[in-house]
Amino acid sequence: MNQSIIINDPTGITYARLASMKSAVRLESKGMKMSRGLNVTAMARKELGLKARAPHQEVIEAIQKRMDELLAQRQQELANAA
Repeated sequence: MNQSIIINDPTGITYARLASMKSAVRLESKGMKMSRGLNVTAMARKELGLKARAPHQEVIEAIQKRMDELLAQRQQELANAA
């Protein structure tokens, strides 16, 4: 049986996108590329407001911090709904 997860709320979509971005930055820190074109680390730096020369580890930590904030926000929403 195929078990799928459906993410259909904005918080969940953003969380999944950040998780993918975090994995891509890890790949790039090891010398691999996620795709052609602009690298994901540069996109993450711009989106998170980091300096252009911020090291990969700093970018990963900033992404994780944002993911933690989204998770806390989602948990607060669920608690308020109950």
